Amino acid sequence: MESETVTEHDVFAEEQRTLSAARKRLAPGGSPEPEDYEQLVRHYEKLLKTTMKLSRISDIQGRTLKHREQELRAAHAELQNQEQLRKQLVSDISHELRTPITSVQGYVKAFMDRVIEPDEHYLPMVYQKLLTINQLISDLFQLSTLRANQLPFHLEPRPLGRWYESLRFKSLVAERRQVHLLKGPAPDEDELLLLNQKDLAVIYIDSLRIEQVVTNFVDNALKYTPQGGSVRVYGSITASPPEASVLIRPHREPSSPFWFNLFVEDTGEGIDPGELPYIFERFYRGEAPRTSEVQGSGLGLSISREIIGRHGGLIGASSVPGAGSRFHFSIPVYSDAAAAAADR
Repeated sequence: MESETVTEHDVFAEEQRTLSAARKRLAPGGSPEPEDYEQLVRHYEKLLKTTMKLSRISDIQGRTLKHREQELRAAHAELQNQEQLRKQLVSDISHELRTPITSVQGYVKAFMDRVIEPDEHYLPMVYQKLLTINQLISDLFQLSTLRANQLPFHLEPRPLGRWYESLRFKSLVAERRQVHLLKGPAPDEDELLLLNQKDLAVIYIDSLRIEQVVTNFVDNALKYTPQGGSVRVYGSITASPPEASVLIRPHREPSSPFWFNLFVEDTGEGIDPGELPYIFERFYRGEAPRTSEVQGSGLGLSISREIIGRHGGLIGASSVPGAGSRFHFSIPVYSDAAAAAADR
């Protein structure tokens, strides 16, 4: 407000000086002036006050228009972004669905022409391809809404220890693939004491979304771990995020100085160093997933990256070819629910 007053004073400085000089002449002891002069000074003062009010109104309207202009520009930029996302979604759907749809169409045509019979071998194959198409559409929609910030997140403080203990994994899948699925203990007492509040260590999360990321990590690890291998899930609290060959930074830096890190390690074939920088990109599946044994849309890690980013967290991976891979995400951990909520 001070800068506005100074600006207004500068604009009407000459008029103020004129009015001040006229008042002095009308003051007792000043030069005698006719009655018309006194009336003229009063009219001039009223006119000056009215003009200054109009100037202030004009300034307010100008700032309002400027603010509206900025809002319109932001809305225009958002519309452009939405249009780009729409075009990307259409492009992705047309590109990624073409192959499985063509395959299903070919089988159905072969059934109709009686080239092959719809038996117990071909029908499950067609059904699986339809499931793949359905999953791909679902993943594409989720990724698009995440990137457009249109997917609602229900963030709430959760006690870290209880949340970690509640995690459940697909042990039946591990048993079927004959892979050992191991869950390490929660962060130990020494780590929790970093907060000086062991019983109040809190993470601020959308539980369903975070569990989706954990499930994606575990599913991927099971896919690439051979029979007799192992997949291990464990957590830790550290004062800084762990090192990784690929590390995606958060959208914003949280105020909490501590991080909860969840790791998923496998003893699978590992990831080629040339492919590692691209694993969190949309549809990137590398060479191995092209085999019939490994199915997937290639969107899981990209979706996981968006989810962790919305939590102010980091996501990363490291791998040694032939010796396995380690994926992790890190999210802020707080001493209590109030501190977690205040950082949003």
